[in-house]
Amino acid sequence: MITTTHPDTRDLLTVEQAAEYLQLSRSSIRSYIRQGNLKAFRIAGLRKVLIPHAELLTLLEPTTSRVGRTPAA
Repeated sequence: MITTTHPDTRDLLTVEQAAEYLQLSRSSIRSYIRQGNLKAFRIAGLRKVLIPHAELLTLLEPTTSRVGRTPAA
């Protein structure tokens, strides 16, 4: 399900929205949740899982740039 609301404007995302936002599969998002690498919340009495947008950002790591670096000897 694709929504017209851009994920950046929402505080809580579904597994599907989180996967789309990070360009990952839904199973990868669920795996991160199971492993404890991604905090998510289940709505009481429902199977729906919601993930805070800020939690998704914790999965991102900065890349290093090789521009201007001297080769190791």
